[in-house]
Amino acid sequence: MGLTLVEKIAARHADGLAMGTVVRAGDFISIRPRHVMTHDNTGAVIPKFKQIGATAIADPAQPVFAIDHDIQNVTPKNLEKYAKIEMFAREHGIDFYPPGTGISHQVMVEQGYVVPGALVVASDSHSNLYGAIAALGTPVVRTDAASIWATGVTWWQVPKVAKMVLKRNLSAGVTGKDVIIALCGLFNKDEVLNHAVEFVGDGVSNLSMDARMTIANMTTEWGALAGVFPFDQVTVNYLRSRVGELINPKRPGTRGPKSRSGYTNADIDAWWKNRSTSSADADASYAIELELDLATVVPHVSGPNEVKTMVSLTEMQRKHVPIQKAYLLSCVNARVADLHDAAEVVRARGGHVAAGVEFYLAAASAEVQAKAESTGDWKTLLDAGAIPLPSGCGACIGLGRGLVGKGEIAISATNRNFKGRMGDRDAQVYLGSPAVVAASALAGFICAPKTFAERAAGTAVRRAQSKPQSSVSVEIIKGFPSS
Repeated sequence: MGLTLVEKIAARHADGLAMGTVVRAGDFISIRPRHVMTHDNTGAVIPKFKQIGATAIADPAQPVFAIDHDIQNVTPKNLEKYAKIEMFAREHGIDFYPPGTGISHQVMVEQGYVVPGALVVASDSHSNLYGAIAALGTPVVRTDAASIWATGVTWWQVPKVAKMVLKRNLSAGVTGKDVIIALCGLFNKDEVLNHAVEFVGDGVSNLSMDARMTIANMTTEWGALAGVFPFDQVTVNYLRSRVGELINPKRPGTRGPKSRSGYTNADIDAWWKNRSTSSADADASYAIELELDLATVVPHVSGPNEVKTMVSLTEMQRKHVPIQKAYLLSCVNARVADLHDAAEVVRARGGHVAAGVEFYLAAASAEVQAKAESTGDWKTLLDAGAIPLPSGCGACIGLGRGLVGKGEIAISATNRNFKGRMGDRDAQVYLGSPAVVAASALAGFICAPKTFAERAAGTAVRRAQSKPQSSVSVEIIKGFPSS
Protein backbone atom coordinates (compact mmCIF):
# COMPACT_ATOMS: atom_id res chain seq x y z
CA MET A 1 0.00 0.00 0.00
CA GLY A 2 1.37 3.38 -1.03
CA LEU A 3 1.94 6.46 1.08
CA THR A 4 0.14 9.78 1.23
CA LEU A 5 2.13 12.99 0.87
CA VAL A 6 1.56 13.73 4.55
CA GLU A 7 2.99 10.33 5.55
CA LYS A 8 6.04 10.89 3.33
CA ILE A 9 6.76 14.32 4.78
CA ALA A 10 6.27 13.03 8.32
CA ALA A 11 8.72 10.17 7.72
CA ARG A 12 11.28 12.56 6.22
CA HIS A 13 11.20 14.68 9.37
CA ALA A 14 10.98 11.81 11.87
CA ASP A 15 13.82 11.82 14.36
CA GLY A 16 15.49 8.62 15.52
CA LEU A 17 14.01 6.31 12.86
CA ALA A 18 16.13 4.35 10.45
CA MET A 19 16.29 5.63 6.86
CA GLY A 20 13.41 4.18 4.83
CA THR A 21 11.18 3.49 7.83
CA VAL A 22 7.53 3.71 6.77
CA VAL A 23 5.36 6.08 8.78
CA ARG A 24 1.57 5.72 8.71
CA ALA A 25 -1.39 7.76 9.87
CA GLY A 26 -1.91 7.12 13.58
CA ASP A 27 1.79 6.60 14.36
CA PHE A 28 3.39 8.56 17.17
CA ILE A 29 6.77 9.88 16.11
CA SER A 30 9.40 12.32 17.22
CA ILE A 31 9.64 15.07 14.59
CA ARG A 32 12.39 17.53 13.74
CA PRO A 33 10.62 20.30 11.78
CA ARG A 34 12.52 22.49 9.34
CA HIS A 35 11.25 25.57 11.17
CA VAL A 36 9.16 26.62 14.14
CA MET A 37 7.60 30.07 13.92
CA THR A 38 6.42 32.20 16.80
CA HIS A 39 5.06 35.74 16.65
CA ASP A 40 4.13 38.06 19.51
CA ASN A 41 3.70 34.93 21.61
CA THR A 42 7.49 34.53 21.50
CA GLY A 43 7.33 36.64 24.64
CA ALA A 44 5.41 33.81 26.34
CA VAL A 45 7.56 31.01 24.90
CA ILE A 46 10.83 32.50 26.20
CA PRO A 47 9.95 31.94 29.91
CA LYS A 48 8.73 28.41 29.12
CA PHE A 49 12.09 27.77 27.43
CA LYS A 50 13.90 28.95 30.56
CA GLN A 51 11.57 27.06 32.93
CA ILE A 52 12.56 23.72 31.40
CA GLY A 53 16.17 24.55 32.20
CA ALA A 54 17.26 25.34 28.64
CA THR A 55 20.01 27.88 28.06
CA ALA A 56 20.91 27.36 24.38
CA ILE A 57 18.91 26.96 21.18
CA ALA A 58 19.52 23.48 19.74
CA ASP A 59 19.43 24.71 16.14
CA PRO A 60 19.42 28.53 15.81
CA ALA A 61 18.31 28.23 12.16
CA GLN A 62 15.13 26.44 13.18
CA PRO A 63 13.14 29.15 15.04
CA VAL A 64 11.79 32.22 13.23
CA PHE A 65 10.33 35.21 15.07
CA ALA A 66 7.86 37.39 13.11
CA ILE A 67 5.99 40.08 15.05
CA ASP A 68 2.47 40.73 13.76
CA HIS A 69 -0.37 40.49 16.28
CA ASP A 70 -0.53 43.63 18.41
CA ILE A 71 1.60 45.96 16.30
CA GLN A 72 -0.78 48.93 16.62
CA ASN A 73 -0.15 48.89 20.36
CA VAL A 74 2.69 51.37 20.96
CA THR A 75 2.46 51.45 24.75
CA PRO A 76 5.81 51.25 26.57
CA LYS A 77 4.88 47.82 27.92
CA ASN A 78 4.25 46.33 24.47
CA LEU A 79 7.27 47.98 22.91
CA GLU A 80 9.40 46.63 25.76
CA LYS A 81 8.10 43.12 25.03
CA TYR A 82 9.03 43.46 21.37
CA ALA A 83 12.49 44.76 22.31
CA LYS A 84 13.07 41.75 24.59
CA ILE A 85 12.07 39.37 21.80
CA GLU A 86 14.45 41.07 19.38
CA MET A 87 17.26 40.97 21.96
CA PHE A 88 16.68 37.24 22.57
CA ALA A 89 16.81 36.66 18.81
CA ARG A 90 20.06 38.59 18.50
CA GLU A 91 21.67 36.78 21.43
CA HIS A 92 20.85 33.34 19.98
CA GLY A 93 21.34 34.06 16.27
CA ILE A 94 17.64 33.62 15.42
CA ASP A 95 15.97 35.20 12.37
CA PHE A 96 13.77 38.14 13.39
CA TYR A 97 11.16 40.17 11.52
CA PRO A 98 9.99 43.35 13.26
CA PRO A 99 6.49 44.84 13.42
CA GLY A 100 5.36 46.12 10.05
CA THR A 101 7.10 43.43 7.99
CA GLY A 102 3.85 41.57 7.57
CA ILE A 103 1.66 38.85 8.98
CA SER A 104 3.88 36.03 10.19
CA HIS A 105 2.55 33.30 7.87
CA GLN A 106 2.95 35.55 4.85
CA VAL A 107 6.48 36.37 5.97
CA MET A 108 7.33 32.68 6.34
CA VAL A 109 6.35 32.06 2.72
CA GLU A 110 7.68 35.31 1.23
CA GLN A 111 11.07 35.02 2.90
CA GLY A 112 11.70 31.45 1.79
CA TYR A 113 11.26 29.41 4.97
CA VAL A 114 8.52 27.21 3.50
CA VAL A 115 9.64 24.87 0.71
CA PRO A 116 8.11 21.78 -0.95
CA GLY A 117 8.25 18.65 1.16
CA ALA A 118 9.16 20.50 4.35
CA LEU A 119 7.52 20.17 7.76
CA VAL A 120 7.09 23.68 9.16
CA VAL A 121 5.27 24.23 12.44
CA ALA A 122 4.14 27.39 14.16
CA SER A 123 2.64 28.36 17.47
CA ASP A 124 -0.42 29.63 15.63
CA SER A 125 -3.44 27.81 14.24
CA HIS A 126 -3.16 29.20 10.69
CA SER A 127 0.17 27.54 9.95
CA ASN A 128 -1.95 25.32 7.68
CA LEU A 129 -1.28 28.03 5.06
CA TYR A 130 2.17 26.53 4.38
CA GLY A 131 0.48 23.61 2.64
CA ALA A 132 -0.05 25.83 -0.40
CA ILE A 133 3.69 25.38 -1.13
CA ALA A 134 3.41 21.55 -0.96
CA ALA A 135 4.76 21.65 2.58
CA LEU A 136 3.21 20.24 5.72
CA GLY A 137 2.28 23.18 7.93
CA THR A 138 0.63 22.43 11.26
CA PRO A 139 0.27 24.17 14.62
CA VAL A 140 2.02 23.43 17.91
CA VAL A 141 1.35 24.85 21.35
CA ARG A 142 3.79 27.18 23.10
CA THR A 143 5.27 24.46 25.30
CA ASP A 144 6.05 22.41 22.20
CA ALA A 145 7.67 25.46 20.61
CA ALA A 146 9.88 25.87 23.68
CA SER A 147 10.88 22.20 23.59
CA ILE A 148 11.78 22.49 19.89
CA TRP A 149 13.96 25.50 20.67
CA ALA A 150 15.71 23.47 23.36
CA THR A 151 16.01 20.08 21.64
CA GLY A 152 15.10 20.53 17.98
CA VAL A 153 12.33 17.94 18.28
CA THR A 154 8.86 17.31 19.64
CA TRP A 155 6.38 14.43 19.43
CA TRP A 156 3.55 14.25 16.92
CA GLN A 157 0.82 11.82 16.01
CA VAL A 158 0.48 11.52 12.24
CA PRO A 159 -3.16 12.41 11.55
CA LYS A 160 -5.65 10.62 9.39
CA VAL A 161 -5.49 11.93 5.84
CA ALA A 162 -8.45 13.07 3.74
CA LYS A 163 -8.30 13.21 -0.05
CA MET A 164 -10.03 16.30 -1.47
CA VAL A 165 -10.61 15.94 -5.20
CA LEU A 166 -11.18 19.26 -6.99
CA LYS A 167 -12.64 18.85 -10.49
CA ARG A 168 -12.91 21.23 -13.47
CA ASN A 169 -12.39 25.01 -13.26
CA LEU A 170 -13.81 27.95 -11.38
CA SER A 171 -16.14 30.30 -13.23
CA ALA A 172 -15.06 33.89 -13.86
CA GLY A 173 -15.21 35.96 -10.69
CA VAL A 174 -15.12 32.96 -8.34
CA THR A 175 -12.10 32.86 -6.03
CA GLY A 176 -10.20 30.68 -3.61
CA LYS A 177 -12.16 32.21 -0.72
CA ASP A 178 -15.39 31.09 -2.37
CA VAL A 179 -13.95 27.57 -2.61
CA ILE A 180 -13.05 27.27 1.07
CA ILE A 181 -16.34 28.84 2.16
CA ALA A 182 -18.05 26.18 0.03
CA LEU A 183 -15.96 23.38 1.53
CA CYS A 184 -16.70 24.53 5.09
CA GLY A 185 -20.41 24.86 4.32
CA LEU A 186 -20.95 21.76 2.19
CA PHE A 187 -18.85 19.33 4.24
CA ASN A 188 -19.86 20.56 7.69
CA LYS A 189 -20.36 17.27 9.52
CA ASP A 190 -16.77 16.95 10.81
CA GLU A 191 -15.71 14.99 7.73
CA VAL A 192 -12.14 16.31 8.04
CA LEU A 193 -11.98 17.01 11.76
CA ASN A 194 -8.39 16.44 13.00
CA HIS A 195 -7.38 15.15 9.56
CA ALA A 196 -4.73 16.45 7.20
CA VAL A 197 -6.31 17.27 3.83
CA GLU A 198 -4.52 16.59 0.54
CA PHE A 199 -5.89 18.50 -2.46
CA VAL A 200 -5.75 16.65 -5.78
CA GLY A 201 -7.63 16.54 -9.08
CA ASP A 202 -7.58 18.32 -12.43
CA GLY A 203 -9.05 21.46 -10.88
CA VAL A 204 -5.98 22.06 -8.73
CA SER A 205 -3.70 23.07 -11.59
CA ASN A 206 -5.91 26.06 -12.38
CA LEU A 207 -5.77 27.47 -8.85
CA SER A 208 -3.25 30.29 -8.41
CA MET A 209 -0.81 30.34 -5.52
CA ASP A 210 -2.81 33.11 -3.83
CA ALA A 211 -5.95 30.96 -4.09
CA ARG A 212 -4.09 27.95 -2.67
CA MET A 213 -2.84 29.99 0.28
CA THR A 214 -6.40 31.10 1.02
CA ILE A 215 -7.80 27.58 0.85
CA ALA A 216 -4.97 25.98 2.84
CA ASN A 217 -5.19 28.72 5.48
CA MET A 218 -8.87 28.14 6.17
CA THR A 219 -8.63 24.38 6.36
CA THR A 220 -8.10 25.30 10.02
CA GLU A 221 -11.69 26.55 10.26
CA TRP A 222 -12.82 23.48 8.34
CA GLY A 223 -11.46 21.43 11.27
CA ALA A 224 -8.29 20.07 9.67
CA LEU A 225 -4.78 19.98 11.13
CA ALA A 226 -3.21 20.66 7.73
CA GLY A 227 -4.20 21.35 4.13
CA VAL A 228 -1.60 20.35 1.54
CA PHE A 229 -1.48 21.07 -2.20
CA PRO A 230 0.64 19.09 -4.66
CA PHE A 231 4.07 20.15 -5.89
CA ASP A 232 3.32 21.19 -9.47
CA GLN A 233 4.18 23.81 -12.07
CA VAL A 234 2.19 26.47 -10.21
CA THR A 235 4.44 25.85 -7.20
CA VAL A 236 7.57 26.00 -9.33
CA ASN A 237 6.53 29.25 -10.99
CA TYR A 238 5.81 30.83 -7.62
CA LEU A 239 9.13 29.73 -6.14
CA ARG A 240 11.02 31.09 -9.13
CA SER A 241 9.19 34.41 -8.78
CA ARG A 242 10.59 34.72 -5.26
CA VAL A 243 14.26 34.05 -5.98
CA GLY A 244 15.03 37.66 -6.91
CA GLU A 245 13.39 38.97 -3.75
CA LEU A 246 15.37 36.52 -1.62
CA ILE A 247 18.68 38.00 -2.79
CA ASN A 248 17.48 41.59 -2.54
CA PRO A 249 19.87 43.45 -0.20
CA LYS A 250 16.87 45.47 1.05
CA ARG A 251 15.05 42.38 2.33
CA PRO A 252 13.26 43.03 5.61
CA GLY A 253 14.30 41.47 8.89
CA THR A 254 17.59 40.32 10.34
CA ARG A 255 18.92 36.82 9.83
CA GLY A 256 21.29 34.84 11.98
CA PRO A 257 24.60 33.42 10.72
CA LYS A 258 23.08 29.93 10.25
CA SER A 259 19.79 31.09 8.66
CA ARG A 260 17.98 28.68 6.34
CA SER A 261 15.92 31.46 4.79
CA GLY A 262 15.71 31.45 1.02
CA TYR A 263 16.53 29.20 -1.91
CA THR A 264 18.00 29.37 -5.41
CA ASN A 265 16.88 28.29 -8.86
CA ALA A 266 19.25 25.33 -8.47
CA ASP A 267 17.38 24.29 -5.32
CA ILE A 268 14.08 24.49 -7.18
CA ASP A 269 15.50 22.38 -10.01
CA ALA A 270 16.63 19.73 -7.52
CA TRP A 271 13.26 19.64 -5.76
CA TRP A 272 11.47 19.31 -9.08
CA LYS A 273 13.78 16.51 -10.22
CA ASN A 274 12.94 14.59 -7.02
CA ARG A 275 9.28 15.61 -6.89
CA SER A 276 8.11 12.00 -6.46
CA THR A 277 9.26 12.31 -2.84
CA SER A 278 6.86 15.27 -2.48
CA SER A 279 3.88 13.55 -4.10
CA ALA A 280 1.43 10.97 -2.85
CA ASP A 281 1.64 7.46 -4.28
CA ALA A 282 -1.12 6.45 -6.70
CA ASP A 283 -2.18 3.62 -4.38
CA ALA A 284 -2.08 5.66 -1.16
CA SER A 285 -4.83 4.94 1.35
CA TYR A 286 -7.05 7.74 2.69
CA ALA A 287 -9.46 7.84 5.61
CA ILE A 288 -12.06 9.63 3.48
CA GLU A 289 -12.33 10.98 -0.06
CA LEU A 290 -14.36 14.12 -0.82
CA GLU A 291 -15.11 15.65 -4.20
CA LEU A 292 -16.09 19.14 -5.33
CA ASP A 293 -16.83 20.30 -8.86
CA LEU A 294 -15.27 23.76 -8.98
CA ALA A 295 -17.44 24.73 -11.94
CA THR A 296 -20.49 24.57 -9.65
CA VAL A 297 -19.06 26.90 -6.98
CA VAL A 298 -20.61 30.37 -6.73
CA PRO A 299 -19.81 33.04 -4.11
CA HIS A 300 -21.50 32.70 -0.73
CA VAL A 301 -20.91 34.19 2.70
CA SER A 302 -20.35 32.34 5.97
CA GLY A 303 -22.23 33.35 9.06
CA PRO A 304 -23.16 35.15 11.03
CA ASN A 305 -20.60 34.16 13.66
CA GLU A 306 -20.26 30.65 12.26
CA VAL A 307 -17.85 29.53 9.57
CA LYS A 308 -19.73 26.37 8.62
CA THR A 309 -23.06 28.11 7.92
CA MET A 310 -23.10 29.08 4.24
CA VAL A 311 -25.62 31.58 2.87
CA SER A 312 -26.11 32.48 -0.80
CA LEU A 313 -25.57 36.08 -1.81
CA THR A 314 -28.94 36.03 -3.55
CA GLU A 315 -30.57 35.35 -0.19
CA MET A 316 -28.43 37.97 1.55
CA GLN A 317 -29.41 40.59 -1.02
CA ARG A 318 -33.06 39.63 -0.63
CA LYS A 319 -32.71 40.21 3.12
CA HIS A 320 -30.83 43.48 2.46
CA VAL A 321 -28.55 43.07 5.50
CA PRO A 322 -26.97 46.48 6.30
CA ILE A 323 -23.37 46.69 7.48
CA GLN A 324 -21.39 49.14 9.59
CA LYS A 325 -17.93 47.60 9.16
CA ALA A 326 -16.05 45.96 6.28
CA TYR A 327 -12.60 44.36 6.51
CA LEU A 328 -10.04 43.45 3.87
CA LEU A 329 -7.11 42.18 5.91
CA SER A 330 -5.58 39.04 7.52
CA CYS A 331 -3.37 36.12 6.51
CA VAL A 332 -6.15 34.52 4.48
CA ASN A 333 -7.08 37.34 2.09
CA ALA A 334 -4.83 40.38 1.87
CA ARG A 335 -2.41 39.45 -0.89
CA VAL A 336 -1.84 41.16 -4.24
CA ALA A 337 -4.64 39.31 -6.08
CA ASP A 338 -7.08 40.01 -3.23
CA LEU A 339 -6.38 43.73 -3.23
CA HIS A 340 -6.66 43.77 -7.02
CA ASP A 341 -10.04 41.99 -6.94
CA ALA A 342 -11.36 44.57 -4.49
CA ALA A 343 -9.95 47.49 -6.49
CA GLU A 344 -11.53 46.15 -9.68
CA VAL A 345 -14.93 46.16 -7.98
CA VAL A 346 -14.41 49.80 -7.03
CA ARG A 347 -13.37 50.69 -10.58
CA ALA A 348 -16.36 48.88 -12.08
CA ARG A 349 -18.92 50.35 -9.70
CA GLY A 350 -17.41 53.73 -9.00
CA GLY A 351 -18.52 55.76 -6.06
CA HIS A 352 -17.39 55.77 -2.46
CA VAL A 353 -17.73 53.67 0.66
CA ALA A 354 -21.35 53.99 1.78
CA ALA A 355 -22.30 56.46 4.49
CA GLY A 356 -22.19 54.82 7.91
CA VAL A 357 -19.71 52.14 6.81
CA GLU A 358 -16.06 51.91 7.88
CA PHE A 359 -13.93 49.90 5.44
CA TYR A 360 -10.60 48.78 6.96
CA LEU A 361 -7.69 47.74 4.77
CA ALA A 362 -4.34 46.10 5.62
CA ALA A 363 -2.01 44.22 3.30
CA ALA A 364 -0.62 40.81 4.24
CA SER A 365 2.88 42.29 4.19
CA ALA A 366 4.72 45.51 3.46
CA GLU A 367 5.91 43.92 0.22
CA VAL A 368 2.32 43.20 -0.83
CA GLN A 369 1.31 46.78 -0.04
CA ALA A 370 4.21 48.15 -2.09
CA LYS A 371 3.15 46.03 -5.07
CA ALA A 372 -0.47 47.15 -4.71
CA GLU A 373 0.72 50.74 -4.58
CA SER A 374 2.76 50.27 -7.76
CA THR A 375 -0.28 48.96 -9.67
CA GLY A 376 -2.61 51.69 -8.40
CA ASP A 377 -4.85 49.21 -6.56
CA TRP A 378 -3.97 50.61 -3.14
CA LYS A 379 -4.77 54.19 -4.22
CA THR A 380 -8.06 53.08 -5.79
CA LEU A 381 -9.18 51.59 -2.48
CA LEU A 382 -8.03 54.57 -0.42
CA ASP A 383 -9.68 57.05 -2.80
CA ALA A 384 -12.92 55.12 -2.35
CA GLY A 385 -12.70 55.68 1.41
CA ALA A 386 -10.89 52.62 2.73
CA ILE A 387 -9.06 53.20 6.02
CA PRO A 388 -5.47 51.86 5.89
CA LEU A 389 -3.92 49.92 8.75
CA PRO A 390 -0.38 48.52 9.12
CA SER A 391 0.42 45.02 7.88
CA GLY A 392 -0.57 42.85 10.80
CA CYS A 393 -3.37 40.84 12.36
CA GLY A 394 -5.22 43.74 13.98
CA ALA A 395 -9.00 43.58 13.92
CA CYS A 396 -9.01 39.95 12.77
CA ILE A 397 -8.04 38.97 16.30
CA GLY A 398 -9.73 41.84 18.11
CA LEU A 399 -6.69 44.09 18.48
CA GLY A 400 -6.14 47.70 17.47
CA ARG A 401 -8.34 50.07 15.54
CA GLY A 402 -11.70 49.36 13.93
CA LEU A 403 -13.16 46.57 16.06
CA VAL A 404 -16.78 45.67 15.41
CA GLY A 405 -19.04 47.29 17.98
CA LYS A 406 -22.09 46.24 19.97
CA GLY A 407 -25.06 45.57 17.70
CA GLU A 408 -23.03 46.14 14.52
CA ILE A 409 -22.93 43.91 11.44
CA ALA A 410 -19.72 43.37 9.50
CA ILE A 411 -18.58 41.68 6.31
CA SER A 412 -14.99 40.49 6.48
CA ALA A 413 -12.42 38.80 4.24
CA THR A 414 -10.80 37.29 7.34
CA ASN A 415 -10.80 33.59 8.24
CA ARG A 416 -12.72 33.40 11.51
CA ASN A 417 -15.95 35.04 12.63
CA PHE A 418 -16.57 33.45 16.01
CA LYS A 419 -18.63 35.49 18.41
CA GLY A 420 -16.51 38.18 20.07
CA ARG A 421 -13.32 37.48 18.11
CA MET A 422 -13.32 40.75 16.16
CA GLY A 423 -14.87 42.90 18.85
CA ASP A 424 -18.13 42.95 20.78
CA ARG A 425 -19.87 39.64 21.40
CA ASP A 426 -23.19 41.22 20.46
CA ALA A 427 -21.99 41.98 16.91
CA GLN A 428 -22.60 39.82 13.84
CA VAL A 429 -19.77 39.03 11.43
CA TYR A 430 -20.08 37.41 8.00
CA LEU A 431 -17.12 36.12 5.96
CA GLY A 432 -16.77 36.65 2.23
CA SER A 433 -14.27 37.15 -0.57
CA PRO A 434 -12.42 40.45 -1.06
CA ALA A 435 -14.71 41.25 -4.01
CA VAL A 436 -17.81 40.66 -1.88
CA VAL A 437 -16.36 42.82 0.90
CA ALA A 438 -15.61 45.68 -1.50
CA ALA A 439 -19.03 45.52 -3.18
CA SER A 440 -20.76 45.44 0.20
CA ALA A 441 -18.71 48.38 1.54
CA LEU A 442 -19.79 50.48 -1.45
CA ALA A 443 -23.43 49.42 -1.26
CA GLY A 444 -23.83 49.59 2.51
CA PHE A 445 -25.31 46.11 2.66
CA ILE A 446 -24.04 42.58 1.95
CA CYS A 447 -24.15 41.95 -1.79
CA ALA A 448 -22.40 40.24 -4.68
CA PRO A 449 -19.93 42.11 -6.90
CA LYS A 450 -21.91 40.88 -9.90
CA THR A 451 -24.78 38.52 -10.64
CA PHE A 452 -24.05 34.81 -10.29
CA ALA A 453 -26.55 32.15 -11.30
CA GLU A 454 -27.36 29.89 -8.36
CA ARG A 455 -26.59 26.24 -8.99
CA ALA A 456 -26.40 23.05 -7.00
CA ALA A 457 -22.90 22.20 -5.83
CA GLY A 458 -21.40 19.05 -7.32
CA THR A 459 -20.10 17.04 -4.37
CA ALA A 460 -19.39 13.46 -3.40
CA VAL A 461 -18.21 11.64 -0.26
CA ARG A 462 -16.51 8.26 -0.25
CA ARG A 463 -15.62 6.66 3.07
CA ALA A 464 -12.62 4.36 3.20
CA GLN A 465 -13.23 0.66 3.63
CA SER A 466 -11.29 -0.93 6.44
CA LYS A 467 -8.16 -2.63 5.11
CA PRO A 468 -6.07 -5.12 7.09
CA GLN A 469 -2.68 -3.70 7.97
CA SER A 470 0.37 -5.85 7.46
CA SER A 471 2.16 -6.68 10.68
CA VAL A 472 5.16 -4.49 11.40
CA SER A 473 7.68 -4.26 14.17
CA VAL A 474 7.55 -1.04 16.11
CA GLU A 475 10.71 0.59 17.39
CA ILE A 476 10.23 2.15 20.81
CA ILE A 477 11.90 5.54 21.17
CA LYS A 478 14.63 5.52 23.78
CA GLY A 479 13.25 6.54 27.16
CA PHE A 480 9.69 5.29 26.54
CA PRO A 481 8.34 2.16 28.25
CA SER A 482 7.89 -0.92 26.07
CA SER A 483 4.33 -1.56 27.28
